[in-house]
Amino acid sequence: MRRVRSALVLAACAVIVIVVAGVALADPFHLRHIRWFTASAVLLAVLLATAAFSVLAPRGVLRLIVLAIGGLAALGWIGIVMVATRVTVENRTVSEVADGGRRLVVVEAAPPAARPIYAVVVRSGGGMFEQETVVYQGVESGVPPSDIRFVDGDTVEVRTGPCVYRSEVEAVTLAVDPVYRPLRADTC
Repeated sequence: MRRVRSALVLAACAVIVIVVAGVALADPFHLRHIRWFTASAVLLAVLLATAAFSVLAPRGVLRLIVLAIGGLAALGWIGIVMVATRVTVENRTVSEVADGGRRLVVVEAAPPAARPIYAVVVRSGGGMFEQETVVYQGVESGVPPSDIRFVDGDTVEVRTGPCVYRSEVEAVTLAVDPVYRPLRADTC
């Protein structure tokens, strides 16, 4: 009976971690480093599920098989995360404008391409809980924005050539409305 109760507690913890991973995937607060929260939650769920099944399994070969499968699943997930980390790259900051606790940043896709792509993001906070949301996403061979600024507490403005883009930014979640993604470099 004690083993069943322990397994149920571990399974309940695994379900809670899976819910947390689901919230991390939804990313309602636009956290810049959300992929690490999600990857950690999935790994923790795998480890908790393995522990729950190993508590239920009788001692001996069956328990070793459960632990081996769980260990392989955990190592596989760590491998997937490491490969994904090597594939993703950080963008290079071109310019930045600050207003209170928020920053409007022009970034260039990295590694530098022959035809760079520029974007404008709004950032808030710092460290592991730094928030980041795209305001403007340029096109390949486009020019970098000539001016970025905070119009007021809720509005940002991006100028690229003759085009002027204004977006509203929600203070808590950093949700941006609208996000501008022109289809061609020569049109607004």
